[in-house]
Amino acid sequence: MRDPPDALFLLALAREAEVQGEDAPLVARARAIAERERASGDAHVERFRLALAERYGEGGIESLLRRLAGEIRAGAADAPGTARARLLSFLWTMTLQKLAENNPDYLAAAEESRASPEPRNSPSPRPCVSVREEERLEAIRQGTKTHDA
Repeated sequence: MRDPPDALFLLALAREAEVQGEDAPLVARARAIAERERASGDAHVERFRLALAERYGEGGIESLLRRLAGEIRAGAADAPGTARARLLSFLWTMTLQKLAENNPDYLAAAEESRASPEPRNSPSPRPCVSVREEERLEAIRQGTKTHDA
């Protein structure tokens, strides 16, 4: 359930980069991710596997995740309701676990700023626009002109 590269590959990459005198922060980051994976163990992977096995029957985590992905692609959780809520909760929990191992600084910053995103259908309630574009759109709504309009 972990995204590649795995801890062993990251450690090998870090050793090779260090021998070649590569970027020290990159080496440190690869080692830190590998260490966090080792420290957290496989208990959470097994919890996710069991949750998926409850839905699909026994199998390895990879095959169960493929079944889940197929179900999502087929639109099984498109309609609002309990099934969708449970799926979003499962995916959000899985995402937080991955972030805890791969980018804990993001989680700490989000917690610190209270800007932790909530799970939802789309990444943003509206498309991302630049500040200048936002000002231009607001001017259009108010019927005024901007310096670049």
